[in-house]
Amino acid sequence: MIRHLLKLVWNRKRANALIVAEIFVSFLVVFAVLTGAVAVAGGWGKPIGFQWQNVWDVSMDFDIDGGQKASPELHASVMRMLDEVRALPQVAAASVSNTPPYAFSTTEGRRNINGKDVTVIIDDVTSGFADTMQMKVVRGRWFNEDDEISQHWPVVVDTNFVKEVYGNADPIGQKFEEDENLFHQIVGVVEPYRKDGETSAPMNMMFRHVANNGKHGRLGSHILLRMQPGTSPQFEVELASRLRQVAPEVSFDVRQMERMRTNMLRTRLAPLVAGGIVGLFLIGMVSLGLTGVLWQNVTRRTREIGLRRAMGASGTRVHRQILAEVAVLATIAVVIGSIIVWQLPVLGAFSFVSPSAFTLGFAGALATIYGLTLLCGLYPSWLASRLQPADALRYE
Repeated sequence: MIRHLLKLVWNRKRANALIVAEIFVSFLVVFAVLTGAVAVAGGWGKPIGFQWQNVWDVSMDFDIDGGQKASPELHASVMRMLDEVRALPQVAAASVSNTPPYAFSTTEGRRNINGKDVTVIIDDVTSGFADTMQMKVVRGRWFNEDDEISQHWPVVVDTNFVKEVYGNADPIGQKFEEDENLFHQIVGVVEPYRKDGETSAPMNMMFRHVANNGKHGRLGSHILLRMQPGTSPQFEVELASRLRQVAPEVSFDVRQMERMRTNMLRTRLAPLVAGGIVGLFLIGMVSLGLTGVLWQNVTRRTREIGLRRAMGASGTRVHRQILAEVAVLATIAVVIGSIIVWQLPVLGAFSFVSPSAFTLGFAGALATIYGLTLLCGLYPSWLASRLQPADALRYE
């Protein structure tokens, strides 16, 4: 039966090529949209490792070329600003960060640690960062005054980092090389940290300590403030005025992290929403086109179908034959699409989604395409099952 169906499809290869192409494109679009949606939905309810509510971001405008350390004068100026805002009654905690959450900036690097080549997301922060972002330390400790005079460069990592690099071993006290004659030493472990919030994938996070005296660490360009609940947005004006008095040479912008989060979500979800809209229109057009092409094919095959009916084939068997031909066309398109889709992980595409989200997106695309094509074939196959042998004699 399958051999006979393949022969029928091949004999009308020109007409069927268009159908296969439409199903193929639809499969790729549906796969991309469903995979992105599954990835976002799967990560939405998971902890992000920090609390963004009531946090304000003071973004300072200065550039440090090549990631080098800030000058002593600039470092001292930023530390004075940090001390000034900590003294305000409206501020519960404050710290400096280089790449804070929702800031559209990331420091990423490859490191060979414990014999493993891993990708690490890095943020340089001062000792108050954990209190400001209300992070939970699960092993060891957060940075403290002892780290100001530490021989090595203290770091805190998250549990994702520990799992990939050290497995079940205790990471506290472990050292690894950053540069020549410069070593990091792990002093604490925090819960999984996703710096871009709900839409970001799991990452190997490492926080490097920025010493108040400038001994180690690279000064960040953001001061994060955890405000007291109920602080009025109008306080931004007073805060900006105080900071200008302390450091008139530094320009800055004050933003609430709630607004930063909203901008991040809009930016990350916009391609997914746009792809969903395009996918719906494409599926609608393909459905109408596929139904029309199948209808036309059935009409052109009136003599063939009438001959089958005259030879004893029932309407049900004709109905099943047309649906089976549609399924064969869908299978050809899906096989070609699957070959392309399963090359994406090898090429590094879709690296932001987990293997489970990738698999679910692929399975959802298969179900959608087969369901769509069989649904489009129902009416034409029903028409074919209604044909009688006499209809073939009247056909011109």
